[in-house]
Amino acid sequence: MKGRRCVALGALAALLAFEHPMPAAAVTSGPQVRHLVYSFTWGTTNDTEVHTSGIGMVGNPGAGMNGSGSASGTVSSTGGASDKGTITVDVVRVQPDGGLVVSVSEAALERRSAPSATCVAFGDTTVVCDSSKKINAEELALLRFLGSNFIDPNQIDANRHWQERQQSATRSAAADFTIAKNAGGVMTINESSTIRDTSGGRPQTSDVTGTIGYDFGRTIPTSIDEYTILRSEAGEQYQTVKTQTVLQLRSDSSAKP
Repeated sequence: MKGRRCVALGALAALLAFEHPMPAAAVTSGPQVRHLVYSFTWGTTNDTEVHTSGIGMVGNPGAGMNGSGSASGTVSSTGGASDKGTITVDVVRVQPDGGLVVSVSEAALERRSAPSATCVAFGDTTVVCDSSKKINAEELALLRFLGSNFIDPNQIDANRHWQERQQSATRSAAADFTIAKNAGGVMTINESSTIRDTSGGRPQTSDVTGTIGYDFGRTIPTSIDEYTILRSEAGEQYQTVKTQTVLQLRSDSSAKP
């Protein structure tokens, strides 16, 4: 991390953002200084496999694998969901530690609407939110790139690349970013990230690839397109969740006419 602050790591609420309990000092009711609206589309598929073995085959005990008298195989199931709508972010203030205090809400066509919640976004992609409020993955996908100094020239190497790392006892996250194009501060940034989580007795790994449109002059993302594959296992059950999130800036109250 970039030494912006120290907080205890909490639950991993989204695929790349470590979400922590909201510090009391971060809660504010001050007036907004900037109003942002993004459209979003979100879709996910869930594939589950359960491996079965060692179960006697009734009426045919010699028909198991290798004549062992046991059956083995795989039971699979698939599901999916999608939604679209808008995400609204009201920027309230910047904290002394660089955290951007915002109010975020979501209006979805189907079931993913979420009421206003207070969060703090940091430039190292850490997001701190009010743990009592609902925060969807697509909201966090946006908040990760709203922090001040998300693009820090001091962190970028000769290949226009930088990395953010986050670590706790049960989770690790490494995100690589590369500026693929830069036209007067209007950038295209490629993202490749991996999260490993061993909490809850169900080890899981998330691999994320994405493309971020970013306006360095306005210090905000203008578009985000992320594709995530989350793999987890528990005993003989293996689950793969594939999710695509696409966000597009629709309005910015600070934009010049």
